[in-house]
Amino acid sequence: MLLVQENIVKLGGVILSGQCKKISIDETATIENIEDDKGKTKATQPTGYEAAKISIDFILEDSPEMTQDEQITAMQRLFKAYGQTKANLLEIVNEDCAARGISKVYFKKLGTQNVIAESRRTATLELVAPVIAGITTKTVSSASAGSTKKKSSSKAKKKTESKTTKQVEFPLTRKKQNAKAKLMARDLIL
Repeated sequence: MLLVQENIVKLGGVILSGQCKKISIDETATIENIEDDKGKTKATQPTGYEAAKISIDFILEDSPEMTQDEQITAMQRLFKAYGQTKANLLEIVNEDCAARGISKVYFKKLGTQNVIAESRRTATLELVAPVIAGITTKTVSSASAGSTKKKSSSKAKKKTESKTTKQVEFPLTRKKQNAKAKLMARDLIL
């Protein structure tokens, strides 16, 4: 059998061995339905995007460099190293991911199958691109703000005052974080 490795995938600095059979990347927009009091849909409202999901299928066969078991072990170490408690953010290098602007992913799932009749194994990797948090703002009209102040109790006022003082205590830190987030978002867009 002739192995042609056109789709090379480098994940976390490791070139994944085996023949890449299929790469699929799914991105979805989040759209909510706005309903009236009777439960009928009046309009639809886009609210953002879900994380991109990447699925890669490999055919694993023995090669001069690695056996099937060694290939699975290398993938398993990327998925969960010894002592690892949560998924790590890994750098991915692949032309399909680069075309979509995906450079870092979380390793979500590793599945393997042993096809005994064909003396080969298949591996399926599921990866998820991190979602960039957006900043949303809410405006409060002066009429609704005044009506809520009249209805609130003294305990609620104390909670509101303490939250306000906490926000005022760290304005420089917040400005630095916002500036850093804006720069990161601008770099991703360009």
